[in-house]
Formats: sequence, structure tokens, C-alpha cells
Amino acid sequence: MLEALCEHLLEKPTLYLEEMAVFLWDEFALLATKASISRALRSKGWSKKTARVKARERNLELRDEYFHYISDFQSYHLVYVDESGWDKRIGFRRTGWSPLGIAPVQVSKFHRDQRYQILPAYAQDGIVMSRVFQGSTDAVVFEDFIEQLLQHCGKWPEPKSVLVMDNASFHHSDRIEQMCSEAGVKLVYLPPYSPDLNPIEEFFAELKAFIRRNWQSYEGNPDQGFDTFLDWCVDVVGAREKSAEGHFRHAGVTIEEM
Repeated sequence: MLEALCEHLLEKPTLYLEEMAVFLWDEFALLATKASISRALRSKGWSKKTARVKARERNLELRDEYFHYISDFQSYHLVYVDESGWDKRIGFRRTGWSPLGIAPVQVSKFHRDQRYQILPAYAQDGIVMSRVFQGSTDAVVFEDFIEQLLQHCGKWPEPKSVLVMDNASFHHSDRIEQMCSEAGVKLVYLPPYSPDLNPIEEFFAELKAFIRRNWQSYEGNPDQGFDTFLDWCVDVVGAREKSAEGHFRHAGVTIEEM
């Protein structure tokens, strides 16, 4: 969990301790105090310093370099990969109906220890493949996913022959580079501090909204596993080609026909 927080701070170094606590709660259902977070960061050799404006300037340079490099590819070449943690609190609705003067009350039925990962690969026509599993994503899981994904990719310059992902530590490995090279697939990393350049972020937002709208169908079928429900939601939202094209455009990618 501390490693995940440190990686998150590399992306967003100006977070307040309160915002770090929110991150830990959202990602791991861990209720941490500001003092405990501060102690944990100090134990890892982290401290709060004045942020340098130059870092943002450097980030703009890296983003420019990325756009220059990615311009060599057509949109149908690109397959984006990312992961996101989910639990049953996703079905919690923040507003509800009640008589005037009475606040609506929702009884929580969620278990904090049941955390699932959604790991999709996303192209301009939707989800190429995805995996839903309980636990967390590590190098072994991610490498296994990439090995399976490469079977659905073309060799450069065929469609779906460029994998794009962020700079999470377990996204970088000699095995991933070797597998991609042997499959004839190019590997591209997003610039730091740039989740807006990954269309999967908007896919996750649309998926979250779909899950909330269809939560009653899950609760009405107690024999259905949460992972099965998530799989179904990913399949439905991931098949929306027009949405995928819009997500690509919002990430700065011009849609080209295959």
C-alpha cells in the first residue's frame, strides 16, 4: 500500500495528507490518519519540499516528445493498457430520495477486504481483452496478461501493433520488452503526470457510471459473483465503439479508419 501511495505521489506530488488518506481509502479501504501517513513516508525517506516549476516545464517537454513520437502511428495501431482497483463500494450512491426534512439513509453491506482489479486492453473499437480478478496487480500478473494480449495483436505495422501504457514500475520489465520484440509489437510509455493521455481513464469513468446504474441487477442476483458482474459490465461498456473513439479523441488521438 505504501508503494502504491509513493507511485501515486510521483504522479501527483502536491497532494495534502488528507488527500493521501482519501487515496488509501479509495484504493485499499484503509482508514489512515494524517500522522500515520506522514510517519510512513518519512520511513521511506520521503519529505515535503517546495515543488519546482521546472518539473512542470520538463513534463511539457516530455508530453511534446510523446506527441511527436506517437504521430508516427495511426489510431488503429494503438492499444492502451492500464489497471484499476474496484470493490463493492462502487455501487454506493451518494444521493437518494426521502421526505422533506429527512436525510436518506443507505445501509452499507460492503466488505472492505473484497478488492478486485480490472485490467483491460483498449483499442479505438473497444476492449481487446480484459481480466477481472481479486487482489492486486503485480509484475507476474501483468506480464502474464501481456503475454496473452500479444496473441490478439498484429505485427507492426498491422492494426493493434503498438502497446501504450503508463510508467508504473511493474510495467517496465525485460520480459515485457522481449515478448513485445518477439511478437513484432512496439512498446510506448506515456509521459509522467499524464493520465489524460490514456483513453482508458475515460473508459473507467463510463464503466463506473454503468455499474452504478445497473447495481440493482447485481444485488437482485445473490448467486452471481461480483467478478462475474464486473466482467459483464466491462463487456457491455467495452463494446461501445463510438465511446471508444470519443475517448481516443479526448486523449489527443485522431481517429483513422483501418
